[in-house]
Amino acid sequence: MTPDELIQTMREVLEQERDGIRRLDATAVTTATERKEEILKNLLDAPPTERAPLIAALGELRNDLRRNLVLLAHARDYLRDAVTLCKMPGGRGRLEAKL
Repeated sequence: MTPDELIQTMREVLEQERDGIRRLDATAVTTATERKEEILKNLLDAPPTERAPLIAALGELRNDLRRNLVLLAHARDYLRDAVTLCKMPGGRGRLEAKL
């Protein structure tokens, strides 16, 4: 895998992950996570002479990775609040009214 292929592939996966986060689609997020792990495993399996440019290329993805991390944190908080609200008397109705 070349650095350009790594960047392109990771951007595609991050976009799929972002879409899954926005839809609160746990399956899509899990699939994207598994794909990211596979890509990074392949990177670590690359010969040391090829690894340095690939790792350097990941720096270009820093903002995309950070954006997804923020979205994941917000989705987690949203779901936590929804669960808490559902446990309260009449909470489910208030939650449905917000949607």
